[in-house]
Amino acid sequence: MASRPPHSAKMTATEVIMSYRTLLQHSTKMLDSVRNEDWGALIELEIEYVREVERLSQAEAEVTLTEAEQLEKYTLLSTIMAQDREIRETLVARRTMLEQALLSLNTKQKLEDSYRN
Repeated sequence: MASRPPHSAKMTATEVIMSYRTLLQHSTKMLDSVRNEDWGALIELEIEYVREVERLSQAEAEVTLTEAEQLEKYTLLSTIMAQDREIRETLVARRTMLEQALLSLNTKQKLEDSYRN
């Protein structure tokens, strides 16, 4: 049976809640980046967010939370999910705008090409 590497020590319930708080901080910063159309910052924050999710997902299954900790986790997750929804909606709207701009440029290029010929 393979032993667990020393750097992946078991998380405590407090550390799990702190990890969810960290996720909320990342999520809030990601939402701010989207609202400010700072796409480079968004990408960097998403990388940090995914790392924290991976760290949490590996350790959380081994931890039992009290009722109060479960309530805090639920509250944190609810906020994270609401922010995620706004981030996704904003990104979909941005993608639609970019698709329309590309379509317009393509149409303009075709018109210019037809006038040249």
